[in-house]
Amino acid sequence: MKAQSSAMARLWAHPAVWQPLFWGALLHLVLSWAVHLSPDEAHYALYATHLDWSYYDHPPLVGWLQWPMQTWLSSDVGMRIWPMSVWLVTGWGLVKLSNALYPEMASLRMWGVRLDLLLYALSPLPHLLGFALVPDTLLMGWTVWTMLLTWRLCQSPLSSPIRSWLLLGLMLGLAGLSKYTAILIALGVLLSLLHAHGLKLLLGKGAWVALFTALLCITPVVYWNATHDWMSFTYQIQHAQGGKNWVWFKAVGFALTIWLAMGLLLPMSLWGGLTDSGSGADQRHLSPARCSVYFGLPGVLLFVYLSGRGSTLPHWVVPFAVALIPCAAWGMRRQWLRWSRWQHGVLWLQALLMAAFFVMVLAGGRQEEGAQKTTLAGQEGVPAVKNPLADLYGWDLAAQRAQQLAVEQGANTLAVMNWTLASRVAWYARPLPVKVIHSHQDQFDLWFGTVQAQDKVLLLDWSIMSFKPPVAEHQFKQCEFLEQLPVVHAGRQLAHFNFMLCTGWSP
Repeated sequence: MKAQSSAMARLWAHPAVWQPLFWGALLHLVLSWAVHLSPDEAHYALYATHLDWSYYDHPPLVGWLQWPMQTWLSSDVGMRIWPMSVWLVTGWGLVKLSNALYPEMASLRMWGVRLDLLLYALSPLPHLLGFALVPDTLLMGWTVWTMLLTWRLCQSPLSSPIRSWLLLGLMLGLAGLSKYTAILIALGVLLSLLHAHGLKLLLGKGAWVALFTALLCITPVVYWNATHDWMSFTYQIQHAQGGKNWVWFKAVGFALTIWLAMGLLLPMSLWGGLTDSGSGADQRHLSPARCSVYFGLPGVLLFVYLSGRGSTLPHWVVPFAVALIPCAAWGMRRQWLRWSRWQHGVLWLQALLMAAFFVMVLAGGRQEEGAQKTTLAGQEGVPAVKNPLADLYGWDLAAQRAQQLAVEQGANTLAVMNWTLASRVAWYARPLPVKVIHSHQDQFDLWFGTVQAQDKVLLLDWSIMSFKPPVAEHQFKQCEFLEQLPVVHAGRQLAHFNFMLCTGWSP
């Protein structure tokens, strides 16, 4: 035990390991101070203020973990401690995983950094998950460490200590409490163990211990769904189906997006790793390349396919792409002599693009919005620009002003037109309820209910996603424009909020 701890300490102390993780964590800390919670972050932070066995759109672990943070710290930086920690733990897991799969990986470096950590540190999407806690952030960490434990079980006899199988089941159960797509991690585990041990796997007690442990962990999700008409399972199945038609160019566009978002060199080097199993295992058994395929490719290919129906987001792929990093880093080693200059050029380009992106985030984007005069009939003057980075600024001030206006006007609830706008308002204006006008069954309906006839509503309208005031039959009888709040960052107006007082709701 002492020898193992000493080896781990030496590994951590090496600049090739600690430097990329340190600078990455520092970057996340700066971003955490600079920008407000994103829509998804705020949504999952609200889980912590409404603790439950599970939720409409995802399992509960993200909310359970955030509960102590929102209770004691309750700040944007406090709500980002978990994602920053998970990013570091995932990086450390990658080091351990690469050393297990490819023992020679520790000596492979570029710019003084291990190749696996270089690919990880220069991949934009894992960085975004490293300061914004979403279910995929947790799944990224569980994937790497579950893959490492599975590899060790594949290299050991089925009579391995029962605690290893218990730990495997616990990891799978916690992954299942993080996101439903953890089923793909379980698939990777099953395929790897069957490849290594064959059907004898089913005769040993270890696999069954792992299975029952995982199932026991996810009983809160099953219980919540059973008491809520299975609405979460139904929603996820319908969401995954997407549109009726599969469109090939959507899938191609999504694949190109993943290529850019995970780093230019990762998919370009992956083929070299997949065609060379390395020295980590007897080729008659499970090879490192095959293990990487089992854990990584099913998730990547599934989401690329589903993107053809318009039902996927890039960060969903991250846990499975990260599982391919050791294999891709090994592929870089194979291409070293032939493509050294080319690799350096691509990595420099990737580093510059990522640096430019983070500078743009801190600056609030390039576009600014001119001064606007808004009436009840709609917006007049300079039209609102479409600046996606404006989404990260101004919501705390808008929520605070909404609280003040609600008190002044005697409004009993806040409201927004679309559910995608509700999370930041509800987070920064808590504990005031926030209802959704264009409501469909979602988590906000479960938390706050829908608009009622007797409600006196303070409505927020955001210029980047502006809606016509909801004055019509089966809507409000009247909406009175109150004031406009500009969102100013770095001396530029990025967007604005309109506040209206609406009464006389008729469903």
